[in-house]
Amino acid sequence: MKNSSIFRFLCCALTLGVALALFAGKASAQESPTVPPVCVLKGTVSDIVGPLGDVTVSLEPSGESTQSKDDGSYCFTSVPPGNYTVLAEKLGFAEVGVVDVDGSDTVWVLDLQLNAEVRENVVVTATRTRKGLEDVAIRTQVVSKDLIESTSARTLADAVDYTAGVRVESNCQNCNFSQIRLLGLQGPYTQILMDGQAMISSLAQVYGIEQIPTRMIDRIEVVKGGGSALYGPGAVGGVVNVIPREAPRTGGGFTTDFAGMGDDTFGDQPSVNAAGSFDWVSRNNMTRFTAFGQLDRVAPFDVDGDGFSEVSQRDLDAIGARVNHYVLGYDGKLTFDFNRMSEYRRGGDQLELPPDQAFVAEQLDSTRNAASVGWVHSPNQSHDYMLTASWSGMERDSYYGTFMDPNAFGDSSDSLVVLDGQSNHYLGRGHLVSWGGQFSSEALRDNQPAYDRFIDETYNNVGGFVQYDWAFARGWQLLAGVRADKHSTVDSVIPSPRLALMYSPQENIDIRASIATGFRAPQAFDEDLHLSAIGGEPALIFLSDDLREERSANFMLGAEIKPVIGTGQGLFEVNGFYTRLTDLFHNIEDDNPDTPMFEFLKVNLGGARVYGVELNIGWGIENDLVFQGGVVLQRSYFDEPEPDFGSEEFFRTPNVYGNFSATWNHQWASLFAGLRYTGPMKAPHYAGFVPEDRLETTPDFLTLDMYAAKPFVLAGRALSVTLGVRNLTNQFQPDLDRGPLRDASYVYGPRFPRTVRLGLRAEF
Repeated sequence: MKNSSIFRFLCCALTLGVALALFAGKASAQESPTVPPVCVLKGTVSDIVGPLGDVTVSLEPSGESTQSKDDGSYCFTSVPPGNYTVLAEKLGFAEVGVVDVDGSDTVWVLDLQLNAEVRENVVVTATRTRKGLEDVAIRTQVVSKDLIESTSARTLADAVDYTAGVRVESNCQNCNFSQIRLLGLQGPYTQILMDGQAMISSLAQVYGIEQIPTRMIDRIEVVKGGGSALYGPGAVGGVVNVIPREAPRTGGGFTTDFAGMGDDTFGDQPSVNAAGSFDWVSRNNMTRFTAFGQLDRVAPFDVDGDGFSEVSQRDLDAIGARVNHYVLGYDGKLTFDFNRMSEYRRGGDQLELPPDQAFVAEQLDSTRNAASVGWVHSPNQSHDYMLTASWSGMERDSYYGTFMDPNAFGDSSDSLVVLDGQSNHYLGRGHLVSWGGQFSSEALRDNQPAYDRFIDETYNNVGGFVQYDWAFARGWQLLAGVRADKHSTVDSVIPSPRLALMYSPQENIDIRASIATGFRAPQAFDEDLHLSAIGGEPALIFLSDDLREERSANFMLGAEIKPVIGTGQGLFEVNGFYTRLTDLFHNIEDDNPDTPMFEFLKVNLGGARVYGVELNIGWGIENDLVFQGGVVLQRSYFDEPEPDFGSEEFFRTPNVYGNFSATWNHQWASLFAGLRYTGPMKAPHYAGFVPEDRLETTPDFLTLDMYAAKPFVLAGRALSVTLGVRNLTNQFQPDLDRGPLRDASYVYGPRFPRTVRLGLRAEF
């Protein structure tokens, strides 16, 4: 009883004490005047109209953020000493500044004015949120609009030629089917995105990288490896994200150029490129419209004079439009995109005749339409989300035949629907949780009656993901996620965990590591929908009836140092990669002599490994003078020798490749010079022109490209004349097969012989 009384007394005393303390605190708060916070870093956010409130202003790499007030002002009261990237963003508008807080009593002031021109050091691909390039846990490379223009790039394939660790290769002597290779892996391991959406279908990707015109591109972001859970299971090699143009202001421009590849059996036909765009921005900046058109005429070219083309004839026409409309005081953005591309492509001999009157003809007449609608909304500072629906449809009429075959006509069609949603939750300082899902449905039909191949398949995939982006300590960034996919050709749901980590011990040093798993479904990819010719017979790839999904795991570790060297910024970077493949897809020879074609069968070969290191260097003074380059040293091996040639090494995969470029920009001239190197590799060479199948070791190649531009003003308009030479040294394959019995897939090295370009660019 005594103890019970003491307990009750203590409880009452404690309750009374808490009440008195709360009362005293309330009274003290009422009596004490409000003390304004002391800002270590402050400034204002505005656009061309005036101050902007409710804009997220964040510090990277700390992850701390605040919101601007109605008068546009923002304030950070606690900022440890260090160098920070300050990012102000509101949907499609952004601005970046840099401040170096030294720990003194100085109040740092940084005013930011938003505009719709996305800067190179703001990227979106790795997390599908806008972040500073230096603060992303997954290594991201940016191909700027300036570089695209400096190299007179016509298409996506040309635009990424000088991206470190990226290799663009041609796979067909007749039609020049090309692929983008990342981390030593073939094209199907690389996912091509349009504004973050997987809108390039299997059929479209056959020639897709040469059908995306540069006039529609603002910039390109390349992310190697599969460190992000946001993208499809097959993106283990990485993703190439094409960011479309958004009108920065009312105006427009055009470019045109003429190119010649020298004398050839088809006559001196110049290649012609003409492109233009028109931009319109409303007075209040809430609506932005851009439209583009591009015409490409690539003349055929016969390198060795045998009457059969090595560069195919290509006639490409592309148009498109994009509308961005901001609502809810810039808190919501509605985007609509449409583009249409049509191409005629012909390779072989006697190109002026109908294809069934030639000894070898690969002719394609294709049309692709694509449209998408997207909605982005930020209801408050701690949450935003995006919803996208897209559709693309492609029709292709084709002829793949040899020796005047009257029956080698075919047709193909492909329709792709993608529904995508993502929700981002900003949970306090340095915490971001993203989740969402994607649904894709691809209806593919390929009809080649002369060769008894009919594909009529629909591939559905449902995927969901969750990802956690956490700046858990000063200089540390963690990106952890998992996605799960159910593909219609696979019996079970396949999870793909992915993890990336970045540590920045100093402001100019970044160390990144990532682990990613994925799979490729047993379906028809771009290489399976391309036909070639070997020994006077069309070559086709068929899928094995018991083909299983291919699994993959990718590991990357790299370090990046950006010291100040003299008056410029330097770069020293090393990145190691290792990819493990199981149940590897591989095409083996499976020819039936009783059929009119040469057959390959896609089977699960077993295991394989691809590993290597990428070394990059650079130095630059802003965009005025820039030197950059990189080399990849790699190895790729099957666990067991492949059955056709007994090779343990991957085909068409050089152990060494790289590039180096120098850019100089001045008010009265601009210069670009670039070197590209491709080392020796193993390449299969099938009988026809040669007496028997054999595995060749190819020579190495070193090509030199040079471009110059001279700006001037005429009638108040900014004009520029450009002169360039691609492959100045005229390096090309020395052992091309000749005549109608050639192996059209036996090509390697540069995609074009020496090409001289003369152009004019205007902006208004």
